[in-house]
Amino acid sequence: MARRASSSPRRVRILKDALRVSCTAWLVAAPSGLLAQDAPTPGEIVFEESCAMCHEPAIGGAPTVESMSAMSRNRIRVSLESGVMEAQGEELSSEQIQQVSNFLASDLVADEVIDRDSWRCEGETPAPGLVAWGSWGLGAENHRFVADDQHDIAPGDVSKLRLKWAFGFAGAVRARSQPVVTETLLYTGSQDGTVYALDRQRGCVWWTFEAEAEVRSSPTIVTKDGHAKTLFIGDFEGNVYAIGAATGKLLWKQDVADHPDTTITGSITAHDGRLFVPMSSTEIISAYYKEYECCTFRGGVLALRESDGETLWRMYTTDVPTKRKRNSAGAQLWGPSGAPVWSTPTVDAKRGLVYVGTGENYSTPANDKSDAIIAIEMESGEVRWIQQTIEGDAWNGACGLTKVNCPEEDGPDFDFGAPPIVATLDGKDYILAGQKSGMIFGIDPETGEILWERRLGMGGFNGGVHWGMAVSGGKLIVPITDTPGNRFTTGDPQPGLNALDIKTGERLWSTLHPASCTGKRDCYFNGLSAAVTVTSELAFAGDLNGVLGIYRLDSGERIWSYETRKDFETVNDVRARGGTIDSDGVVLTGNQFFVNSGYDKWGEFAGNVLLAFEVSGDDDG
Repeated sequence: MARRASSSPRRVRILKDALRVSCTAWLVAAPSGLLAQDAPTPGEIVFEESCAMCHEPAIGGAPTVESMSAMSRNRIRVSLESGVMEAQGEELSSEQIQQVSNFLASDLVADEVIDRDSWRCEGETPAPGLVAWGSWGLGAENHRFVADDQHDIAPGDVSKLRLKWAFGFAGAVRARSQPVVTETLLYTGSQDGTVYALDRQRGCVWWTFEAEAEVRSSPTIVTKDGHAKTLFIGDFEGNVYAIGAATGKLLWKQDVADHPDTTITGSITAHDGRLFVPMSSTEIISAYYKEYECCTFRGGVLALRESDGETLWRMYTTDVPTKRKRNSAGAQLWGPSGAPVWSTPTVDAKRGLVYVGTGENYSTPANDKSDAIIAIEMESGEVRWIQQTIEGDAWNGACGLTKVNCPEEDGPDFDFGAPPIVATLDGKDYILAGQKSGMIFGIDPETGEILWERRLGMGGFNGGVHWGMAVSGGKLIVPITDTPGNRFTTGDPQPGLNALDIKTGERLWSTLHPASCTGKRDCYFNGLSAAVTVTSELAFAGDLNGVLGIYRLDSGERIWSYETRKDFETVNDVRARGGTIDSDGVVLTGNQFFVNSGYDKWGEFAGNVLLAFEVSGDDDG
């Protein structure tokens, strides 16, 4: 794999030097079992000097020691040699990489020999057929609503739901690429960059495609006469791919990164021959290191031509950063920066607009496009209007501990992480937006004026509203996370599911999730962060403890639940376990639905499984 600019010698040296200050922090935070030895092992020494600063305690979402213990030695080694930790790994010798891999990996997790040929379906790949669920939000307006004629699961059917099959992602500790589905096939990405075309009924593999880096977002399907034609995906390194839906063959590839830390977290939106690509970055973590010149990434969205990937326009959420002062370590500071777009763009075809939600600025000064909903002209990329709901939000990973690159504003980090929704009720159009602050907004799409606002949660680094809401009829269905850890919160935590009236924002019902408290982490992770999916009668939502639930839309009552945080026997014989349900929501079509389980960030519960459920003929009773 080609090295990216982010792995420059200077950058690696900065990372390495900064990580060496981690010894004391790790010794305090590390599990007692890891410190029980009379003398540290070579791998423990490498970890203490080179890794602990971020991984304990999960700074910037870095996986914890416990999460990494679920990985194989080979997976950890690959991550350091050519994966997301390549920059750090370049300063380690091959022997040191093997030592730290041996230290972190559990003896219970064998190095899996990946033999994908054994997972293959027999025969010729079937034609994909009609598209059942073709994008992250089930349409460019991001409603996440499944019409009655597109599914066969009513409230009376939930007792007949059964696990049909489970597919394990080899060597992974998270499963966060939401599938898309056709009549015959299911497409999904994975942590190691493999894109799979699975048989929808059996879970076996028809074909695979290898991206250059992790695929976190959902694939997007473009159709011809309703049939799947092309898949579009983005990867962790900022590459966009067009892949034949029937064959898995590469049609074209574009590297759209214009900054070493660029990444694609949100899914691509396709409309009328154009692809709208959200641009985010990991510079928020780079800022943690005292010698890093923070910060120069500019968030935004770009439009590509669907046929060949040519860039049509690029809209930035900050001006070109300029030199500011120097930090206490002597590093040059830059600004403005940040305001990433880390969710899928929303299309308003009626007005010719694309809407995006933005995150916080990374460095001083904060500007007018952070923590905002922005309307962009589809043809030109020009900004039509901006609705910023919180001014002066600049924050990065340094604010959590070192402080050296923390902006003067120091928070509150209240992004719009969930994509806006375009909805129409009684002839009037609304934009519906949920924020990590815990606030929900109804916005006029013509002017950007706020029509109503409603607080549903206390807010926090991981929500309030984190990944996605949904619309059914006149109801807006809102999952609230409300994990603790942000001094800017308002009131008490209110994790759970809610329904609001689209016209007024009036609360129709709330189903709160009390802490289960079977352990410290269970009490912490009882909220709903993943996107919700709805029908005319039901809502499907998974929580951070790994419990998948189905709720009645008329009352909010949870009428079915399934514990995914356990081991599964998989159709591909990969060792798999479920964990936290985060980021992705349920994909529902016909009498089946699909959901990922496992998320290793923020100290949550790692896992690596895709689950397929189906209504059977038998009732529980």
